[in-house]
Amino acid sequence: MNNRNFFSKIIEKWPVKILSLTAAILIAMFYRMNTLDTRSFSVPLKVETNDRFASTGSFLDTINVSLRGELNSINSILQEDIEAYIDLSKYKREGLQRAPVQIRKKGSALGVEPLEISVLPKEIPLMLEEKLRRNVPIIPVFTGTLAQGYELTNQSILPQNVTAEGSRSILEKLRDFQTETIDLEGRFDDFSILVKIINENPLITIYGDRMIEYKGTVRRISRESQILDFFSYLDTGE
Repeated sequence: MNNRNFFSKIIEKWPVKILSLTAAILIAMFYRMNTLDTRSFSVPLKVETNDRFASTGSFLDTINVSLRGELNSINSILQEDIEAYIDLSKYKREGLQRAPVQIRKKGSALGVEPLEISVLPKEIPLMLEEKLRRNVPIIPVFTGTLAQGYELTNQSILPQNVTAEGSRSILEKLRDFQTETIDLEGRFDDFSILVKIINENPLITIYGDRMIEYKGTVRRISRESQILDFFSYLDTGE
């Protein structure tokens, strides 16, 4: 009898009790969410590329990330453990696309609860175009002058070309890559030097080694050459 009375009291007005319990849970959750702290920082934006298409224009290279959670927890998360990326692999046609910025948690960010992560901007507009790959010649760039009475009689570049990849419109306009400056100042004998290939366009990818070997042959200007140069100067008046 006592058990029956106890059970009856439990189920008595059960809808009201359930509503009260639900309200209490919601209030507790609301209070907890309103006592959470926020931390913001910037992370690099990574691009997971498409084998067929490439972007024709530049876009943000960093994304603002906001973490919301308990103070000690979010302060313990390392910036490099929050990865922002856009995935181009799902796009199947050229044209304007709006790629959502996605988040990948790693390391110290795993298992942290509660944790809300938001990004700004939330999506990246970009124009996709078919990829093109071709060989592009390399042009050496010089600074300074050789020692007086000497001239550069021969030169070689290895490799002479480099394979580059990018969107069709960008790569079709690309004529060559230049090297970092090669200093000729005061040189009077043969020399060999390793120099970097300069690529200032982040939308172009260079494959292989980005260094080239430049070899220059320097010789003293012969007397005959000096005489010919002198008469040529008189003829042209320059």
